[in-house]
Amino acid sequence: MAAHKTAAAKAVTEAKRIGTRAAYSALNCARWPAPDKDRVTKPLTAAGSPTALVVAGRLDPVTPHYWAETMTRTLDSAVLLTREGVGHGSYGINTCVDSAVDAALIHGAHPADGTVCETDTPATTRPLVPRNR
Repeated sequence: MAAHKTAAAKAVTEAKRIGTRAAYSALNCARWPAPDKDRVTKPLTAAGSPTALVVAGRLDPVTPHYWAETMTRTLDSAVLLTREGVGHGSYGINTCVDSAVDAALIHGAHPADGTVCETDTPATTRPLVPRNR
């Protein structure tokens, strides 16, 4: 947790607009239950870096899909996984994305570059009403 707090303070200092959000979103990583034996400590653009899995929602209102496309091209070794649908965030809301991310994190197995995950639940403008009403 001490290392996370140090990294969080640096993120807030370097990115005033999004640093706080980035610092809190990384808290899950700080509490990850498995040892990080192959921690990346050099820039991901360096030759020989491990393959990065870039996950992006096609209609994400916060981080446009073209940002992920650009990041994938910029990194020395990266694959792009796209989630079709509306909304920000893909892990934890789409079974296809969950499977791909889990396989990458646990086994180091990445999907083919350009893989597309269809939506589990179509978007709607109806209000969410619990089923037991």
